Amino acid sequence: METSEILKKVGIKPEQPVLLITAEEALENLLVAIKEYCPSLSIEKMSKKHLQALLLSYGNSVTMYHPENFHQERAALLENFEMLKHCGLSDEDYDSIDFC
Repeated sequence: METSEILKKVGIKPEQPVLLITAEEALENLLVAIKEYCPSLSIEKMSKKHLQALLLSYGNSVTMYHPENFHQERAALLENFEMLKHCGLSDEDYDSIDFC
C-alpha cells in the first residue's frame, strides 16, 4: 500500500507538514525503517490517532537525532512501541529497533 493511501485511509492529508517535511515524506522514511527493523509491524492497522502520534514522534526525533542508521525513525518507533504492539510488533522487535 502506498504512503498516500495509508494516510488518506485514516484521514490524514499526505501533504500535511510534519516539521519541515510532509506527512507522506515522513511516513515514507518510517516505512523504510520499519521494513529494516520491524517488518512485522502492520502500519495499515494503525488508527488516525496512532499514526498521528507516530508522525509527531518522528517530527520530534528529527530535531534530536542524527539521520544515520535510521536513528530518527527508530526513536519514533521506540517512543510508541507499546502502542505499536497492537499493530504487530512483539517484545523481540524492541531489541532490533533499539540503539544498542
